[in-house]
Amino acid sequence: MSVRRFRSLARSWEGLGRTDPLFGILSDPSKWGGKWDADEFFASGRAHVKKLLRSLHEIGASFTNATCLDFGCGVGRLTVPLSGSFNRTIGVDVARSMIDQARRYHAASSQCEFLLNRGLDLRQFPDATFDFVHSCLVLQHIPPDLAIRYIEEFFRVCKPGGLVVFQLPSETRPESVISAQHKLPDSAYVAAIVLTDPPVSLAPSERATLGVVVTNTSPVEWGHDIPAGRHLCVANHWRRQDGTMAMFDDARARLPRTIGPGESFEVPLRVQAPGEPGEYLLEVDLVQELVCWFAEKGSLAARAAVKVTSGAADPHAPAATVGATLGNPTPNRRPSSIVDRILRPFRSGTPRFEMHTIPRPQVEETIRRAGGHLIQAIDDNAAGPGWLSYTYVCRRSPSTRGVSPATRGR
Repeated sequence: MSVRRFRSLARSWEGLGRTDPLFGILSDPSKWGGKWDADEFFASGRAHVKKLLRSLHEIGASFTNATCLDFGCGVGRLTVPLSGSFNRTIGVDVARSMIDQARRYHAASSQCEFLLNRGLDLRQFPDATFDFVHSCLVLQHIPPDLAIRYIEEFFRVCKPGGLVVFQLPSETRPESVISAQHKLPDSAYVAAIVLTDPPVSLAPSERATLGVVVTNTSPVEWGHDIPAGRHLCVANHWRRQDGTMAMFDDARARLPRTIGPGESFEVPLRVQAPGEPGEYLLEVDLVQELVCWFAEKGSLAARAAVKVTSGAADPHAPAATVGATLGNPTPNRRPSSIVDRILRPFRSGTPRFEMHTIPRPQVEETIRRAGGHLIQAIDDNAAGPGWLSYTYVCRRSPSTRGVSPATRGR
């Protein structure tokens, strides 16, 4: 049993909850050091839950909307949007600092409750407490023997007939294998792109939002949720007047839905001008992430001439949409000496968290043994490139009791 390693990880999460809680939940290396924008961070949680609920609906995984448990809730990124589908939602986390942050961020969320759970089980909750048990981006950081124990606990605290939904990587895969598996046929990479109200002039590095209308002129359907990070996006480059590249790979906008042949859609694209004044071509194309740009296959990108001026921003230029600021409730204080000791290994660079896999057959056997059955394992790309990750959608069997701490081998 890897209890000592788990306790060490818990101390790291405790320290990050005091110093950089948003990075501790979504560890994007570019956001280390308090660089996460709170609005962007919590918007990612709303998007995740919206996609999850859509997927559950598509596979017929219905659930009762009474009670929900979000395991490893952190600062409530997923807990709060989940609560919109339930009468009562509880988030639990091993780090008191994360729970404190969640309570500060979401003080007005009356449907949510955040509780500390430092045990290696969920014994603070009786059997059959919740209609829906959820966990994402948590079990992958826990030693596999302990992750298996928590999965068993998920089924114990879930009501008979309720849903258990959790994410866990199964294996690592070479990027070339992943790309070959999800690459579209060459005939799919054809699109007609029209720009609506592109900016005529911008200040250096100024942001602007333009509308992009895209039509699928290929004979192939464009899937909205291609797994393993190989999804389709509208994106842009900036070129100089002679056609040479000035800024490669600027903005991104995901497809809003699956797009069939002949169908069109419109998305906003928030671009950022080059940092140097000059005459530029704003080039908008489609890309299948980590596979190819459509233009590389012969499709025509859309272009608009934009002048980047040396003066102030044009007051008539399209403005980027800015949401209400949530703010960071963490006070600007020097970490305690205990936290300094906890985070000392991270001081030399961006923190890296332990990553673990559990083979899918072993997870499915755990589900069966715990009194559940698997509805579907969804390839989700949640663990990032190079990892085969699944969201396991399961239902606790109505006539079977989940594994409890009293009956589980110690």
